Amino acid sequence: MLRCTAPPGCCGELAAVGMARFEVPDGWVLQAFSFAVDPLPQQARILARQFGGRRYACNWAVRQLKEGIEAYQCGLAGLDAVPPSFYGLRRRWNQVKNDECVDKQTGEVWWPEISKEAFADGIRGAVDAYWRWQNSRNGEAGGKRAGFPRFKRKGRDPDRFTITTGAMRVNPDRRSVTLPKVGTVRTCENTRRLERLISLGRARILAVTIRRRGTRVFAIFRVIVSRRARTPGRPGSQSRRAAPRWPGSLTPQARINPLPAGQPRDHPAAPPDRRHPHRCDQQADHPPGQNPRHGGGRDAERGRDAPAKGPARSPLTPAQAGRRRARPDQDPAALQAGLVRMPPDRGGPVLPQLADLLEV
Repeated sequence: MLRCTAPPGCCGELAAVGMARFEVPDGWVLQAFSFAVDPLPQQARILARQFGGRRYACNWAVRQLKEGIEAYQCGLAGLDAVPPSFYGLRRRWNQVKNDECVDKQTGEVWWPEISKEAFADGIRGAVDAYWRWQNSRNGEAGGKRAGFPRFKRKGRDPDRFTITTGAMRVNPDRRSVTLPKVGTVRTCENTRRLERLISLGRARILAVTIRRRGTRVFAIFRVIVSRRARTPGRPGSQSRRAAPRWPGSLTPQARINPLPAGQPRDHPAAPPDRRHPHRCDQQADHPPGQNPRHGGGRDAERGRDAPAKGPARSPLTPAQAGRRRARPDQDPAALQAGLVRMPPDRGGPVLPQLADLLEV
């Protein structure tokens, strides 16, 4: 296991050697826009090379970090050794890439086919993981303890790379994007939500991340968007988004502080009555409790003393009257004959005795 023998407490100072964080200016916000792209077969092969180039540069940087720690432990590196940084490792990569990026079968140098941004993204990932490990072992980083950066392998590491410079733009046709080494790639969706902001000067692209998710490839644009400051309206002024004030409606201030008693208020005229004149006269002549059209009048008219409407009904026969009400003079023996008791071994419900039924 590798152990860093650097003086304690210096990792926080050495971390400042890395890349400085981007500061979002006032009035701007950081936002991401993701679009699915549909590359051609030749463009898909180029993207696969970019993914592999990023992993290759990251593994090279991890080897350099391990060799630097081992040299420091063996005493080969002095106390004035420069701590690892992104710019230092990238400068060293540019010096040795002609010897590192060589095809073993043909002997050709293949690094010109890869974008420099893919190599830079791999080195940046290794350096960030190294300083995350240093801060974690010193207790300066919260959360789960981080380990030393590992080597990346195809199939285990997600296919991705980030571009910060070069040709990265959203085309005016709103159906394609342009990426370095890949060219113009058609998108699966419309890009008007980002292209409109860029054309108006309200957005600026900072970086583009190309990532593969399953069988789809996505272009994720990291941009800063200008947001207009929304200042609260002054008391008494009407906001542009305020609800319309209809004639006679009260403002919130008027609801809180109404006018003194006795002071007239200008109310709009009542809307005209568009009902039929006969209905107006009928409801005016009858109070609500006595109007036949209301519940009170309807119930009163349908009472027992109300005159019958329609043809007279014939009186009920004794048989019909017996079916409608229970007759108390029924024979208990007839009721007992209609009951059927279930034996206990059947598991069914046992009917109670006739006395219990009569009591109920």
